[in-house]
Amino acid sequence: MASALKQVKETLGAEALILSTKTLRKKGLGVLGKQTIEVTAAIESPAMKASSGQQARPVAKKPAPQAIPAAYRNRVETLEDELVELTRPEPAPAPAAKRVELANHVLEDEIRSLRTQFEAQNVSRLQADIDQLKGLVQNLSQVQPPPQPAAITPCPIPAVAAEPPAADEPPVLRRRPVGSRPVSSVPCELNDLIELLVERGIDSEAAATIARFAAPQMNERQRQDPCHCREFLTATIANLVQVTGPLWQAGEAQKRISLIGPTGVGKTTTIAKLAAEAITTAGARVALVTIDTYRIAAVEQLKVYGEIMGLPVEVVLSPEQLQDAFRRHRDKDLILIDTAGRSPRDDERIAELNEFLGQGAQVENCLVLAAPTDERLQQKSLEAFSKLPISRLIFTKLDETDRCGALLNLPTRSNLPLAYLTNGQQVPEDLLLAEPTTVANLVMATETESRRIAV
Repeated sequence: MASALKQVKETLGAEALILSTKTLRKKGLGVLGKQTIEVTAAIESPAMKASSGQQARPVAKKPAPQAIPAAYRNRVETLEDELVELTRPEPAPAPAAKRVELANHVLEDEIRSLRTQFEAQNVSRLQADIDQLKGLVQNLSQVQPPPQPAAITPCPIPAVAAEPPAADEPPVLRRRPVGSRPVSSVPCELNDLIELLVERGIDSEAAATIARFAAPQMNERQRQDPCHCREFLTATIANLVQVTGPLWQAGEAQKRISLIGPTGVGKTTTIAKLAAEAITTAGARVALVTIDTYRIAAVEQLKVYGEIMGLPVEVVLSPEQLQDAFRRHRDKDLILIDTAGRSPRDDERIAELNEFLGQGAQVENCLVLAAPTDERLQQKSLEAFSKLPISRLIFTKLDETDRCGALLNLPTRSNLPLAYLTNGQQVPEDLLLAEPTTVANLVMATETESRRIAV
């Protein structure tokens, strides 16, 4: 197949469109026969390109760049300096105690200025203003500074009634709606740990729970060391993560796994990766089924994957045909089912999907979500597709996000385990089996580190 596609590109060019592929029977006698692959391809004719407005136009040569006059260059540098000054972050407000002291200095400078006016102009009426300013200074010095937020002011550690979890027991994270406010009553000593977790995209309430569990296991010196803090927090997160392991292992009964989720999350490509992983690592006998008849070329894409890996591909149009496909492939170890993407707002289409993959279908549904998607949209997708029985989660496109906190947040709120992660479009290389240590390292890693871990 690869050789045939290469010949198509050499003959028709890189813009050739693959219309169909077909494997013909062997020609010749006995073992001397040779199997033939027939590929039908086409390219657009010049007349079609002209009629569609795609006729290539001559590219005008760009004029050679001219030297920038010194006056314009100096003006640009001046504007850049002004832009730096305008975008410079304003200094943080001074604490209340310092504000009083600052006010004292300002008022004393004002008094000295008024005294100078006294000596120069000998205006007696300004004496009353000076006395009034002195009274204001005295009043300000008697004002008690207001208490500051616990996040920036040292404060005594409040007594906690509940004992922290034992070292061998993972913390329990309470489920709550996305966007709700976290619990504000946390010890001040945990603020640095919570801030470190929130920076990684972890929900603030989950971050507080993780910090409460990890803090008692560290001494004061370790808490001051960011590297030690990350190590303890990573180990704590690893204890929280729930995973399922491979989709199928040798000796297990047949499994039927479907991939459902919003449009554009990479379900078809992930199907191909899972099939290749099951064949190479577990030696599974795999069949591919698709009910995605809405997207153009979706069936052909899956058929190409099936021909490359030598797997049967079934196209079904109704729930009855899906059950017939199951019966035809009852000798297979793993049946992977591809579905069309559905919008979380399209209740009608999701209900139609439920007719194929509902309770009576005996199918394990995996919800596929893209890691860079906003967590509110991920939560809406979860709520919409929960009309179907969901058994596990798969996150794709880890290579397109700089924070992986969603790998912990959504599974914790939904109580659903992680199955696989994908970090690219290559089949089958860009597929990761979800393991607690790997997920924890991805969540706590920086952008550069997370990409290195994924690779």
